[in-house]
Amino acid sequence: MASRGRRAALAGVAGAVCLALGLVAPTTASADHGGPSASAVAASKARVAKLERQVAAAADAVTAAQNRLDQMRTQAEVAVEAFDRAQVVEADAARALAAAQLVVAAADGRVHDARTSLDHFAVAAYEGGTLSSLDALVTANGPDSMLYRLGALDAVSRSQRDVVESLHGATVFDGVVRREAADQLDRAHAATAAADRAKQHAQQAVTSATSAVAAVTAAQHGLASTLKQAQAHASALERARLVALARARAEAAAAAARRAAAARAAQLRAQQPGDTFVSSSGGATVSASTEQAAVQQAEAQIGKPYQWGAAGPDTYDCSGLVMWSYAQVGVQVDHWTGDQWNEGAHIPLSELRPGDLVFFATDTSNPDTIHHVGMYIGNGEMVEAPYTGADVRISPAFRPDLIGAVRFYA
Repeated sequence: MASRGRRAALAGVAGAVCLALGLVAPTTASADHGGPSASAVAASKARVAKLERQVAAAADAVTAAQNRLDQMRTQAEVAVEAFDRAQVVEADAARALAAAQLVVAAADGRVHDARTSLDHFAVAAYEGGTLSSLDALVTANGPDSMLYRLGALDAVSRSQRDVVESLHGATVFDGVVRREAADQLDRAHAATAAADRAKQHAQQAVTSATSAVAAVTAAQHGLASTLKQAQAHASALERARLVALARARAEAAAAAARRAAAARAAQLRAQQPGDTFVSSSGGATVSASTEQAAVQQAEAQIGKPYQWGAAGPDTYDCSGLVMWSYAQVGVQVDHWTGDQWNEGAHIPLSELRPGDLVFFATDTSNPDTIHHVGMYIGNGEMVEAPYTGADVRISPAFRPDLIGAVRFYA
């Protein structure tokens, strides 16, 4: 298959993936390399920087909200403790009122007794049985009798006074005790109600602060997620631009190498006008169909890792890939670039066809310095096992260190 077609197809797939990921917009493509423009990369980085500032601000908001919540929790604890104390005070006042009611009950008994005594005096006076000072003087039968009656009258008066005073004192005490106990309970109840309102207000503040923390935390997480996506987008955009630039440079270098190779091939033809594809001993080279079959075998190994000294089927070095691919189509060659250089006819670069081998050397005038071999696949490209850490791949064939090409003997 045509290598140029493969490259175009791969480029199309890469472009579709980039567009699907939102990495490359049609308006950001640069005409020189087909990738994202520098301004698009700069814009994505600027957006990342802006989101980073927003995430930092969100983190500060979360901290402030959490501090506010901690304050509200402390205030709520204080309010709850005050409410608990007010309830204790109210309970004490209720008990004091109960005790006062017992005292009042006793005082009521005193008032009742005093009133009963007073009623008795009133009845006696009404019936004429109670002495008065006037009565004592009118009915006296002499000085001695009058003195006796006046003494009795004084005793009765003192008793009356005691009853009246006892009634008055019991009534006053009863009222004082009732008022003080009721006032104390009213004050305690009012304090409890105020403490309860403060507690509810503090708890509402805690609920509000908790909601605020949840809201700013959710906003922070959302911004962090957006930042992560933006960072990935910016990184992918920059990678896409670097890949496009590298591809453009590689294509330019390959084009320059092809032009140089064409010029060199023309020079070789001028120097060797009678060159053929037959060895000095008259051996014929492999057919084009055999070479094409070997190319298909080599291309099927693309993506497998390089390993020094390996010749398949899972890992390869450069000459091992050539040896294995040709062995699959019945052509046996050695596992060394030096032997492979001498196991076929040397052909002009202008006559290369898929399946020919291309060799590379540190000194292009000395075959003893050959260090690498690849299999030409057409359109200036080769399939190769490049070096440790890389996989079998398609690469430009016309490099500056290209020394020559070989077509294996049949």
